[in-house]
Amino acid sequence: MNKRYSTIKMTQLALLIAIELLMALTPLGYIMIPPIAATLMHIPVIVGAIVMGPMEGAALGTVFGLTSMWKASTQATSPVDLAFSPFVSGKPLQSLIMCMGPRILLGIIAAMLFRAFFKAFHGKEGLSIGLAAVISTICHTVLVLGLLALFFSEFGMGVMAVVLSLVTISSVCEMAVAAIISVAVCIPLRRSLGH
Repeated sequence: MNKRYSTIKMTQLALLIAIELLMALTPLGYIMIPPIAATLMHIPVIVGAIVMGPMEGAALGTVFGLTSMWKASTQATSPVDLAFSPFVSGKPLQSLIMCMGPRILLGIIAAMLFRAFFKAFHGKEGLSIGLAAVISTICHTVLVLGLLALFFSEFGMGVMAVVLSLVTISSVCEMAVAAIISVAVCIPLRRSLGH
């Protein structure tokens, strides 16, 4: 049973990585509308973290970070996008931290929030998944924009800009889509694994 579960887990991880790569290589993952670049890449990370756990969430977050770095290095739509590329930003270590750190933490945070909410709400799965998806998306956005403000102050990102970015249509849509898709996908996946 344990070996079967490991095989299923590895297969799910591989499929979610493949979905991430497909999204990164098509307009599905990064929606480039100058002057912003919105993303849906956080959704496979959240789904994987909730279904499989924090380690797998961190692995999926690593793929998200690497594809983000690649996109910023090859297809940036604004100077802010270039800050995410250690190759062109002029601050390689800061770009690397900003690109990878929040994405890896996204997977860990989503998994831990789901576990905490599932326990706190006595097994209410849909509510726990939805809240974990929304709050982890907010945490990801705050971490990315906070690091941007910290490392690249030349873009004029202050605390107020970070706060205001959370109420933009783009951010609200990212949160809503994350919650809806995560609930729709995670519940059947978790049940198929006997959770």
